[in-house]
Amino acid sequence: MAIILLDAKTVSRIAAGEVVERPASVVKELVENAIDAGSTEIEIKIESGGRNLITVTDDGSGIEKEEIELAFMCHATSKLKNDDDLIEIKHLGFRGEALPSIAAVSRIKLSSRAKGVDSAWSIAYEGGEKVMDLTPSAIPSGTEIEVRDLFFATPNRLKFLKTERAETQAIVDIVNNLAMINPGISFILYSSDKRLFKYTKQTSLLTRLCEIEKEFQENALEINEKDEDAKVTGHICKPTVNRGNSTMIYTFVNNRPIKDNMLIGAIRYAYNDFIPSGRYPVVVLHLEIPYDQVDVNVHPNKLEVRFRDKKLIYEVITRGLIKALSMRLNDKKSDKKDIPLSPFERFIADDKSNENSKISKDNRRNQEFYPKSPLESSLMNKFLSPDLETQKSSINLQKELSPTVHDQTEVLTEQINIVEEYPLGLARCQVYNTYIISQTKDKLIIVDQHAAHERLVYEYLKEIMKKSEIKRQKLLISETVVINNQAGTELIAKYKDKLCEMGFNLEIASDTLVTVRETPAIFGVINVKEMILDLVDNLILIEDTLPIEDKMKKICATIACHGSIRAGRKLKLEEMNAILRQMEATPFSGQCNHGRPTYIEMKLSDIEKLFERR
Repeated sequence: MAIILLDAKTVSRIAAGEVVERPASVVKELVENAIDAGSTEIEIKIESGGRNLITVTDDGSGIEKEEIELAFMCHATSKLKNDDDLIEIKHLGFRGEALPSIAAVSRIKLSSRAKGVDSAWSIAYEGGEKVMDLTPSAIPSGTEIEVRDLFFATPNRLKFLKTERAETQAIVDIVNNLAMINPGISFILYSSDKRLFKYTKQTSLLTRLCEIEKEFQENALEINEKDEDAKVTGHICKPTVNRGNSTMIYTFVNNRPIKDNMLIGAIRYAYNDFIPSGRYPVVVLHLEIPYDQVDVNVHPNKLEVRFRDKKLIYEVITRGLIKALSMRLNDKKSDKKDIPLSPFERFIADDKSNENSKISKDNRRNQEFYPKSPLESSLMNKFLSPDLETQKSSINLQKELSPTVHDQTEVLTEQINIVEEYPLGLARCQVYNTYIISQTKDKLIIVDQHAAHERLVYEYLKEIMKKSEIKRQKLLISETVVINNQAGTELIAKYKDKLCEMGFNLEIASDTLVTVRETPAIFGVINVKEMILDLVDNLILIEDTLPIEDKMKKICATIACHGSIRAGRKLKLEEMNAILRQMEATPFSGQCNHGRPTYIEMKLSDIEKLFERR
């Protein structure tokens, strides 16, 4: 076949196919140009999902009369002054392809008035051909671009567009994406004269996020992490707020919205312990790195980038996320320097010297409220053992709180101090033998005792594994577990040493039998057979999919579930309060290992509204 040179119109339409995929692509390119022009107000209007009309109006710097026609020529741009600028690209647009590509497949009219100039000018194109020379126009400073009949020049592309509702939603998503990283700009979007949203100028990223996504109002955690040349900022929602897909993961690099599998992988890794499999977190991350450390000149749509040091980026993102997710409830109290040790913490520390050390004022108060002797000698077993009903307490907390009428005023004052001092407040009762009801100064808190304790045990196991100091208890009678799956027995043998570090003394008796002689002491009475069988099932499930560290986390999670206080177990007030205090001092205590919330809050003001008190 003979080689021919394509004409300019065909070349333009081929190029336009890479830049303009759908109406949302047009909106993205035009809004990015408006942002580059220094706009503070951007208005977008669409009809029929952008098929019939897209109008973008801004109050930016505008275009000089003599440069308006030049703007529609391929690769004409004001963003790059020389070749060196291509190494450090600091604008959203830089290729000079957007306007000529849009003009090649639509009817477009551009009107602009440069700042400091008295007159505005307009020009129009259809299918890449100029149909109106420069003519005077009447608009204020800035630029207005009107795009009609998108893809009329390439009708085959219309067949691939989705429904009007889907195309409108794609435009909403694009504008939301750009609005997030530009809180100082107001955005208004209309669809067929109906205003879909209006975002006013904001002073911070969080206030803009709260405008766009209401979940951030009550669930935002701040990210702020630096490492050498990389800095990650932004906000994430608590793990209990999650989605079935990744559409609520927003990532930006140097103010540029991007989609990068490596960044999403880092985010999902950081959330690995906190949300169920197949669920995705709500995340907004902004990565700032030197411009020469990232290549944005990868694809015409500019949604893809390449990093020079992927390892650095991955590490700083995971570290920043994990720090935010690790924030304990007490970390929010800047005025509280000494967190009283709960019986659980004293058990973990196992440091006898603490008994003779100087006790802080907060610890004294805590010990008065939770008497040490002889309660603490037995409280740990009750607190951690699922067999709570067989345990007996030697101290009745209600009597300690109000022993005599003379002491009631002092005790009431002590209760109020504790309610105000601790984020999770003071336990008042247990309902359905499953939920702990706690009171703070202005909130009612409901704690799922199993979910909360499961997280406490899980974090304890992870921490104690690092120190190899876990305590064991010998079974009076060794338990033999039958494993019908030989592969399961082999996996138990493979991970025997790791399970030993977790407190298990196991022997492989045969291809189908495992003998258990010791279990972790913190669990008290557990169903050994059920736990071992669950461990086998989980090991088979994850064997070929996770690295060893993640396998151990999954094993810890399985063990923690079996070793935790079950729903239906009756707790005493001192046990409830011990759980609350440990939750305040434990990272990730806001959700269990499966991503479910461990507690919920009801504001006193909301309760009063229910009873029409306000």
